[in-house]
Order: sequence, then structure tokens, then C-alpha cells
Amino acid sequence: MKAQHILLLLTLLAAIHCASAQQTGLIDYPHLGLQFTIPEGWVGQEAEGGFLVGHQSKPGFAFLTAMEATSLEEIRAEGQQGIREADGTYLQLQGSMEQLDANSLGGVFSGTLQQSPAKAYMLGVLNPHGSGLLIMAASTPEQYSEMHRQLALDLANSLKFSKPKVPPVAAKWQQKFSNAKLTYMESYSSSGSSYGGYSTGGGYSITKEIHLCAQGYFKSSGSSSMSIDTGGAFGGSRGNSSGDGRWEIAGDQNGQPVLRLTFYNGKVSEYTLTSEEGKTFLNGDRYYVTYASSGTDYAPDCF
Repeated sequence: MKAQHILLLLTLLAAIHCASAQQTGLIDYPHLGLQFTIPEGWVGQEAEGGFLVGHQSKPGFAFLTAMEATSLEEIRAEGQQGIREADGTYLQLQGSMEQLDANSLGGVFSGTLQQSPAKAYMLGVLNPHGSGLLIMAASTPEQYSEMHRQLALDLANSLKFSKPKVPPVAAKWQQKFSNAKLTYMESYSSSGSSYGGYSTGGGYSITKEIHLCAQGYFKSSGSSSMSIDTGGAFGGSRGNSSGDGRWEIAGDQNGQPVLRLTFYNGKVSEYTLTSEEGKTFLNGDRYYVTYASSGTDYAPDCF
């Protein structure tokens, strides 16, 4: 069961205890189609990649984040695989997954969170309207108890999924991006220096393209090249196409417009959209928006 944003246990606990903008009771994200209730006595706050729940006196925390699995079989397979990340996070399933109802599975995991010993109860909940939810309630092995399993269950039982409400501004972006090509470009070059009659220099270039077709599908490609001039030696590399899928304009938890790319292999990429002085930005990066009317080189691969 892979979590994309597992954070350091001690950092999370410190954030809960020190935060000034703590939330209680019902948490409602209409643009995500998600509601849940923080159990009495616990407090919560938004955190990178999800929502964090903690307590002023009880040990441990709970973390809610999006889940890519779309079936109980996928949840079970990911749970048996466990979590292993390069930052020292390694959590392995203890025993087997238990089916809690028709839409969720849970299990006990133990290991480390960013090299800190941890034990957790994690469960995945399917969402009929889109991405499901992964709930993890964790603590140190010594302080872990049935309380943490119950915390995860209480959060899961309070969940209410609905069809996400698309922000009004989404229609403008939908129209702008239909049959459009989005291009990101970055480059650097250096003339280098001269040593013994040989020159040293080099550079790199990066190009990313997203072709958004009115029929609802997209094509995404990226290429990168790197060269190092060392008086005759040359090295280069080039990327490959990242595949096709479906695109849509949705909203984030704050109602900001988001370009969501859902690849056919299940991978989902999201980009927060902003505009400034006629320029388009995806997650803060400048992208050029072009159409077939500007010429073949500027047309999206949709025809």
C-alpha cells in the first residue's frame, strides 16, 4: 500500500502541537468530493500531500492522503508489497489484510518512518467518484495500541464521497486547453574555458509537451539532451514518450483550477493552473499554449 507523502513522525507531531490553525469537527472539501469528521478530542490541519490529525496528549497521529488503487484486489496487493522508500521509510504488513466492508481493507504495519521506528494501522477506502483514500494511524512501537486502529476506523467510517464540484473558472481553462499544445522549455549553455589548447563547455536543454485534445485524451512527451564538450568527447541522453490517457480540468481543496492527467496505467499527474499577464503557468512553471491556427509546428497531435 504505497503512500506518496509519508512524513517524519516527530515532525508531524511537532506540527500538530505547535500549529495555530487547528481544525476540529467536520472537514469538507467540495471540490474534491470529500467529507470526513475529526474524532472528538483530536485536531487536524492540512499537510503536504494530505491531512494530518493529532492529539495534545495522546501519542501518535493519523494521516489521510489520496490513493491510486481502484479495487480491493489492488489495495490488498499494495498492502502485501508494503512501503519502501529511499528516505528510510520501510513498513511491512504484519499478518494479513482484513476486509472491513465492501469498499475498504486494513492491516497492521511495522518498520520505520524516515529511519524512526514506527507501527501503524493503515486502511484503503475506495471512492466511486475517483481517487480513494489511504488512512494511516501511527506511533512508536512502544506507544502503539488499539486506539490507533480505532482512530483510523473512526475516520474511515465518517467518510462521505461525492462527485467533485468543478470550480466556475474551470470552464475558461477547458475552452483554452481544448485542442491545444502546452510546451515547457528550459536550456543552459556555457562556453567554458580553454586549457592547453582545448576548450571545455557544455549545456543542457529540456522540452516537455502536453497535447490536449477536445475528445478528452492527451499525449505527453518529454525530451532532454545534455552535452559536454571536452575537446572532442561528446555525451548525450534523450527521454521517451510518457504515454497517453484522459485529461480534465478539476479543482483542488481550495477550489483552484487543476489540470489532471490520468494515464492509462493508472498514474495521475496534477498541475495547479495560474495565469499572469497573459502567460500560463503549471505548478509555477511557464508553459506556452499554441494551436493549429499558428502552423503545423505549433499544432497539438490531435488530428
